[in-house]
This record gives sequence, structure tokens and C-alpha cells, in this order.
Amino acid sequence: MEQKIILASASKQRKLIMDVFGVPYVVIPADADEKSIRDSDYAIRAEKIARLKAEIVAKENDGIIIAADSFVVCNGKVLEKPENNDEAKEMLKLQMENQSVVYTGFCYIDKKNKIDFSTTSVSRFNLRQITDQEINHFVNNNNVLQWSGAISPLYLYQTTFLKYLEGSFTGLNGLPTDLLIDCFIKSGVKTNGS
Repeated sequence: MEQKIILASASKQRKLIMDVFGVPYVVIPADADEKSIRDSDYAIRAEKIARLKAEIVAKENDGIIIAADSFVVCNGKVLEKPENNDEAKEMLKLQMENQSVVYTGFCYIDKKNKIDFSTTSVSRFNLRQITDQEINHFVNNNNVLQWSGAISPLYLYQTTFLKYLEGSFTGLNGLPTDLLIDCFIKSGVKTNGS
């Protein structure tokens, strides 16, 4: 009997990425106090938050638990989800002028197969010069308040903002598929590509 797969996140980007695999899954968001976790090492912080989410959901659910957490660091400042459109515009302008780093913590728990794995995927990117008109149009027509740093290149229009990317494109969008596929293989999960 196949195990239930649980995505411990209500993120639309993560759901879009999960849908690509063609495996049935359920969404059970973790009720985690992410702000309670702080660490001067951003990679460790992201991993700890992802693990916290996974462990909260794993306490009350059997199956494979997949959790992630992402945030952007730009010019020494942590950019989480913007509070309003004005803050989103400022975040995009800051990222246009400086290289950004996305830390995506990832945690995968499969008790049946004794898999308990967590790490952080790191992606670096630069944005091209974006006009104020483009920024205003983008912010006013997209759900930027749901994205760390007001950015999610998974949405095609925003891919045109990218000038340079190093690392995982899906990690940049909140769920590093290279890590997830390796875990699925170890768990024996059959995806569209296997």
C-alpha cells in the first residue's frame, strides 16, 4: 500500500511544483512559529524552520512529510513576505541593485523507510534593471505579499526580471526538486518521470 504524501505548506508555488510529479498528495500546513527560530547562519535557520514544520505535521500524521521554508537575503537584510505593496516595491528595487541569495530549508520525513533528511538549498540571483512602470504593474497585478522578497520567478512574467541565476531554480521558488526527487527514489515513490 502506498504511503500518503503530505505537503506541510499552503504555498501556491510549492503546490505547483508538487503537481508536476503527478503523485497524489494532501496539503496540511504546519502551524509553526517561524519567527521564533533565529540563527546567524541563514542556511541553518532555513533548515531549522523546515524541520520544525515537518515535525509538527509528523506528530499527528503518518506518511511522507515534505516541508520547506524560504527567505531572501539581500545586502545583509532578510527579506521575508512584504507587509504591503509599497514594501514589495522597495524589496524589488533593493534586489535590482544587489545580488540576492535565497535560502530554502527542506525537510523530508518518511518513518516507514527510516528517512529523516533536512538541508538547505542556496540559490543566488541578480535582477536586470526594471523600470518603475514594470515594478508597479507587477506588484499591482500579482500576489507578491505571499512571496519572500516579493519574488517568485515560477510565474513566467517574473522570469523576465532575472539576469543571472546560480543554484536551483525550483529552490528559488520554494521547493528544491533535486533534493525531493532523491528522497522520492529512496522512498520508492513513483512519479511521472519514473
